[in-house]
Parts: sequence; C-alpha cells; structure tokens
Amino acid sequence: MKKFYSCVDILIPSPLSEQHLIIKKKSEKEGGLITAYASEEYRTVKSQSWISFKLKETPGLDGVIFFTALQFSYNEKFNIKLFNKLIDNNYEVHFAREDLSFAKNKINNDSLDFLLTNSMIFKRDEKELLDFI
Repeated sequence: MKKFYSCVDILIPSPLSEQHLIIKKKSEKEGGLITAYASEEYRTVKSQSWISFKLKETPGLDGVIFFTALQFSYNEKFNIKLFNKLIDNNYEVHFAREDLSFAKNKINNDSLDFLLTNSMIFKRDEKELLDFI
C-alpha cells in the first residue's frame, strides 16, 4: 500500500476536517493511505519551502496529496520548480479537489496544461481585463 503526505490549504475557507476527508478519499483512490500530514504556515505559503523539508523528515513516502492545485499558485506563477522537483525525486503528486494525479512516468500533459492555465487565470489582473473590454 502506498504512503502519502497530506497537505491541507490554510488559505481557503474550507474546514481542515473537510480537507482531510477529501484528501483521505483521494489516497484511497490511489491505492494508499495518509501516513503524515501538515498545514502550510502563513509565512511560507508562497514559497512552499516546508514541503521539501517535511519529505526529507519523513522517509518512505510514495507521494504528496495537496488539497488543491491553487496551493502551487499562491506566488507569482505556478510553482513548476517544486512540481518538477517532486516528480524528479519519484514522488507522486496528487491534487484532491481537482482529482488530478502525476507521477514520473505518468505525466498527463493535458492535465498539466490545465494547471498552468488555471494558475495564469488565477493571477490575472482583473482591472486590465476590464480595461480591455
């Protein structure tokens, strides 16, 4: 059975208990269980620097299940550097709310394009869009 790290999102208005339940369901769908969990600290939410530290601290994990892909978009753009680092280190990356999954030999380019596009939309300047119209 696979072992996953659960990463809840502290910036969205969703109870942590609800996030844990949704992440647990995703882990079961992926043939695993949650063996470690944490929430991001407010001061590191943009950089996501805690996840690399936590993974080193918790050996034997197969992957990480984030509550939402938005967690990768709280900085200026989608954190592709962290995404690639996780994949390159043979961790599976899952997003529970979007029900998307990635692994080193299973990169769905359409799903990755969706995440990157969604991030750009999330970060767009609404004023510029309204001025254009």
